[in-house]
Amino acid sequence: MKSWLFLVISALFPLTGCTLLPQSQTSAQTQETPSFENRTNNVDVETANLGSLTREIAYVGTTAPLQQVSVRSQVEGRLLNLAVDTGDFVPKGTVLAELEDNLLAVAVNREQAELAALESELARAEIQVKNAQIRLEEAIVQLEQAESDATRYVELAKTGLIAQQQAESYQTAAKVAQKAVLSSREQVNTEKQGVAAARGRIAAQKAVIAEQQQRQAFTTLTAPIDGVILTTTEEPGNLIQPGEEILQIGDFSRVKVIVPLSELDLGSISLGQTAEVKLDAFMNDSFVGKITSIAPLADANARQLSVEVTVPNIERKIKGGLLARVTFDSSKQPRVIVPESAIIEENSANYIFIVDEITTDRQTTVTKQPVELGDRANGKVEIITGIKPETKFVVRSNRPLQDRETVNLSAISAL
Repeated sequence: MKSWLFLVISALFPLTGCTLLPQSQTSAQTQETPSFENRTNNVDVETANLGSLTREIAYVGTTAPLQQVSVRSQVEGRLLNLAVDTGDFVPKGTVLAELEDNLLAVAVNREQAELAALESELARAEIQVKNAQIRLEEAIVQLEQAESDATRYVELAKTGLIAQQQAESYQTAAKVAQKAVLSSREQVNTEKQGVAAARGRIAAQKAVIAEQQQRQAFTTLTAPIDGVILTTTEEPGNLIQPGEEILQIGDFSRVKVIVPLSELDLGSISLGQTAEVKLDAFMNDSFVGKITSIAPLADANARQLSVEVTVPNIERKIKGGLLARVTFDSSKQPRVIVPESAIIEENSANYIFIVDEITTDRQTTVTKQPVELGDRANGKVEIITGIKPETKFVVRSNRPLQDRETVNLSAISAL
């Protein structure tokens, strides 16, 4: 009976053998556990920087030389030699090719012979002018003598020393001498006109010779610009016709990239705006260009305009026909950009906690600063007013912050 009672009591009180802590020891343990509210707040801190939330406009285009010139023959002739080959760099004025000029040389010689004949004719005309002037001078002297004689004999006739008829004959001789002077003067003018006409024919002949010599000079083809030979289309020995292309030369001191621009992005670009150009041929390099041309007409079907971006190419390592990826820089003024997690919204107002001077043990005081917000995109927001670049601010904290609160900087804070 006693055994049964013992088993019942043991079953009802299974924990009778556990040791319980004294009341005083329990209180001490509770006091040693720190309160969460009393711990210093940990915050992540970043530095404010300028930036833009405007999306970049990227397009694909193809590189081309800044200027591409087709060198063509202006005269007919057989191509004697071609002094350059594809890929050669040639300064301006370099002789590229020469054409046969035998026929043109003959034409020049013929025109020069004609010029010599005209110059001889001019010399004769000038001599005739001098002869006419001599005759004029003789006629003037004879006129002066005749007038003197007529005057003297008229006076003698008045005194009765000679007959009146004799005096009148001297007056008639003076009138004849006067007409001889007029005729001589007209002859001088006529001869001078002949000289002027001869000089005109000589000037015209010189122009013909200059034209023939210029045509002869066209048989030597020179580089019109500094550039690289792109293609050669003729071989020595070929008969070249006027206007026929012989080679092409391109100026690679700068290259241009033509990209199709959507009409929707037209308002985001302007002449002179910078653009970043990347080439698949030079994956580790990027180039800075400028918009130098915007087509005035858009494609009626695709609603796109051609935009020309010019890129400096001092070393001439950029070739034509390369795939180019062009990103147009935003023309919007940069602003301070912060993560949206840094913004505190209270009563329709926006705030950010900025950081005061940081102590050596990475503690600081935070100040609640009102800010005016701009655009938002991709988890970031523009700050129009409130903080300046290089200002340190709180990105996130492990619990809500209070103005002028002392905080610890986290290990990942960017300082």
